[in-house]
Amino acid sequence: MSKIKSIFTYTCPRCRQTKMYKEPFEMSKPVEMNHSCEVCGQRFEPEPGFYYGAMFISYIMSGWIFVGTALILVFVFKWSFEAAMGLVFVFAIITFFKLMRLSRSMWIHFVVKFDPQYAKSINS
Repeated sequence: MSKIKSIFTYTCPRCRQTKMYKEPFEMSKPVEMNHSCEVCGQRFEPEPGFYYGAMFISYIMSGWIFVGTALILVFVFKWSFEAAMGLVFVFAIITFFKLMRLSRSMWIHFVVKFDPQYAKSINS
């Protein structure tokens, strides 16, 4: 499994076998994570405040997505500013938890490296 696929499927960054988030998704607990990987033991919250940096990733991603969407709607499709902002607002509400989970997954994948030897020992 590639690193990008692992990020988007929210799997363990070290062995890429176990899901990071508890399933099924609950609106009351949007970022509830498993404590650690069932296969390799990698902790999904290595230290308190670990995901502070993920907020910056989420902010950058959402900024580009939402501003880009608004600009396209206004300048290409000739929507009014208010209509474009209304749609972007609805889009932001719908994608909020997805972007938050994705940014956390990206952050831990930047810090914890994949160990191909460890993955091979698990699969054999």
